[in-house]
Amino acid sequence: MLTAEQRAEFDLTGIVKLEGAFSAADASAMRAVVWKELAVRHGIHEDDPSTWTPHYVSGMKTTKRHPAFQAILGPPLRAALDDLLGPGRWQEPKHQGQVLVTLPNADSWRVPHHMWHTDVGYDTPPGQLIGVKHWAFVDAVEPGGGGTVQLAGSHRLLERYVSQLPADKREYKHVRDSFLRSHPWLRGLSKPDDDPDRNRRLMDVDTDIDGLPARVVELTGRPGDVYLTHLWVMHAAAPNASARPRMMRSRPFYPLDAGPAPE
Repeated sequence: MLTAEQRAEFDLTGIVKLEGAFSAADASAMRAVVWKELAVRHGIHEDDPSTWTPHYVSGMKTTKRHPAFQAILGPPLRAALDDLLGPGRWQEPKHQGQVLVTLPNADSWRVPHHMWHTDVGYDTPPGQLIGVKHWAFVDAVEPGGGGTVQLAGSHRLLERYVSQLPADKREYKHVRDSFLRSHPWLRGLSKPDDDPDRNRRLMDVDTDIDGLPARVVELTGRPGDVYLTHLWVMHAAAPNASARPRMMRSRPFYPLDAGPAPE
């Protein structure tokens, strides 16, 4: 169950963190599964960093459906989903979602400018929670360690922006791109720059965007932690400037009346 403070944080930012949603022992078992498939499928071995080539890791089909990950959707996460979507009113998943592995691939860390997006379209009636997404930590992710970056408050900004558009102007790519051009701060977020102050400027304080706050948040945590985010919170892949791979699982949850959930 979410506390009043957690619910207020979700309503304001579209993001809430559940610390220790599953056990460290469960996370350790999950890591073993991931490392096994990394070795078999990609030749990436935990005890040999020379094999950690900085390429995009995909195709983790065995890990995706392994029963070790069922512990993610334990009582703490279920209670939070009940709070947000309603008890018995969200769809049970067939697995715990995308396997996210980012190998060390950068010498320094900067807020990324490219590929800011949401995972759903913008044809939902204003004020309706279309769903939420979990981001589950299989291993520790420190600052700069490849944790997905989120645009806190963007669910409210997008709701306001979309509500001003006619129905025939709500096509996904048009809304995404025009929204990111709609304010100087958003344009700065989504364009490359050489500003040495970029991280502080975008992350350290809330920026007022015509009366609503916005700030970039980096997902960091310990094994067993889980974030929940509103499906209209924009996010982007981040570089991994740490010495360890980033390992997470990511899964959307939809209300029962939203139709069949995508695989």
